[in-house]
Amino acid sequence: MISSLGSIFLATFLATSPVSAEPKQQSFGYLWDQTSTDGKVEKTSRPYTPREGDILLFDDMSPFWTKLYSIAGTAPPFHAGIVFKKTDGSFAVLESGPDDTLHVYLLDIEPRLYNFKGSIQIRQAKRALTKEESETLTNFAYAQNGKRYAMWRLLLQGTYVRHRGGIKEKYLATTYDDRTRWLCAEIVVSAGTMVNLLDRDKVKGTVTYPLDMVDDVRIDLSATYEPTVYWSSQK
Repeated sequence: MISSLGSIFLATFLATSPVSAEPKQQSFGYLWDQTSTDGKVEKTSRPYTPREGDILLFDDMSPFWTKLYSIAGTAPPFHAGIVFKKTDGSFAVLESGPDDTLHVYLLDIEPRLYNFKGSIQIRQAKRALTKEESETLTNFAYAQNGKRYAMWRLLLQGTYVRHRGGIKEKYLATTYDDRTRWLCAEIVVSAGTMVNLLDRDKVKGTVTYPLDMVDDVRIDLSATYEPTVYWSSQK
């Protein structure tokens, strides 16, 4: 009888114990929402809880990049990355050429956010990835790690050789599943199409710039992504 009561007590304890509850997902800094009512702008903050597929957009306020991007017909932000899960389950950011480097890196999300010198905008995915999509994104990220940044193709964006714009974009623009060298926005688009967050027929990696992903003017991401908001370490 005592043994039976003990078993019942143990089962009840495990069912109600906080240890058996799902662990709370960690947040990193804050997202700032901005709303306008009757001509008044109101800002509110909320914790940033990463989700696989989130697009991070970076602006280091560089006069050099401002000039170079203006030649290509665009403007800040100057860099983009996409959030994925590492094999240990932690969040990281897949980026090609972060901080003016020349390779693809997998950067842990916390130090990446807190150590960046400049402003960061985040466009969150509206839905969680399936298990299969998550594995696809993780595998893609690891397969690109260490590859080269496509510096020469970046410089060609300021010339008539580029595919962006006009009839060349209509017939030549595409999204690759694999490349030996990547532009920052290009690798984000490729990753997004692989996990069905971006429409391969509508969003072309070779002609997409970071600024295009901020709003839905040139490419409409509103079906799968929330509006872009600024990130801050402060509430």
